Amino acid sequence: MKHWWSDELVPRHREVCKLAWQAYRRRAHPQDPIHQAHKAIRNMYRAMIKCAKKAHWDGFLANLDDRTVWTTHQYMSGEPTDGGRTRVPTLKVMQTDGGVWNAESNSDNSKALRDTFFLRPVEDGVEADSYPAPHFSFEPVTNLQIQRAIVKLSPHKAVGANGITNIMFTKCADLIVPHLGLIYRATFSLKMYPSQWKDSTTMVLRKPGKPNYTLPNMHQPIPLLNTMVKILLACIAEDLLHMTEVHGLLPDNHFGCRPGRTTTNSLHYIVKYIKDAWRKNEVVSALFLAVKSAFPSVVPVRLIHDMRM
Repeated sequence: MKHWWSDELVPRHREVCKLAWQAYRRRAHPQDPIHQAHKAIRNMYRAMIKCAKKAHWDGFLANLDDRTVWTTHQYMSGEPTDGGRTRVPTLKVMQTDGGVWNAESNSDNSKALRDTFFLRPVEDGVEADSYPAPHFSFEPVTNLQIQRAIVKLSPHKAVGANGITNIMFTKCADLIVPHLGLIYRATFSLKMYPSQWKDSTTMVLRKPGKPNYTLPNMHQPIPLLNTMVKILLACIAEDLLHMTEVHGLLPDNHFGCRPGRTTTNSLHYIVKYIKDAWRKNEVVSALFLAVKSAFPSVVPVRLIHDMRM
């Protein structure tokens, strides 16, 4: 099926783009006549597109033959679309008995994705009765740390559950940082973490290049936290990263989530190790592990225990 776009729409498209740019430059003057002119030409352009699509479809139906009639049947009998947005198909979930359960409704799809992304916690005991002396003590979050965290925010990221955008924090940092500092420090002094800070909106996106999107693990969750929480987490992460480097708490060949170390560094390290072995006429064997659901299945009690050890 050929595209509905026609040469008649080209000059109108250019005119709309030209007026849109002029209206944008005069955005500080809402009474300027350019805004009304842009709105009128934009509505006319939309009407022309609608008519062009209708005429193209009518012409396509008028010229059906033995081959294209089946294409038309596929168009008419297929599932309705919602403007090209990605849909979650009917998911197929493997059961413990080897059977397959089809998630027919949206609630079933949500349940299948939830069970895949958020694994049930596993009980794990802690063996140690005592821990080594800590290498460093906790320091309250300072206003300077909050300023640095706000500067690193991307202004137009997707918002969290409270709907407050990042650009509000970046533009109003001088006004809100003193108040954020009091709230953050009170959180630790009172040992109280507000329940609203735990709320998040989780978006489900398809992993690119996968062959079958009817499987729940072919999708990935993107949690959208409130920016106020992300600023606090960034401040704590900054302290932890700094102290681990100062006291050498991580091995030298640990590259993940460390400042100044990237994937390129780890690849150079592997290549050097292999070439050094080759020079000694040695053979190198490598084992690569893809640990499935490593982070969602972390037991918090065990993680804290390992960190204290």
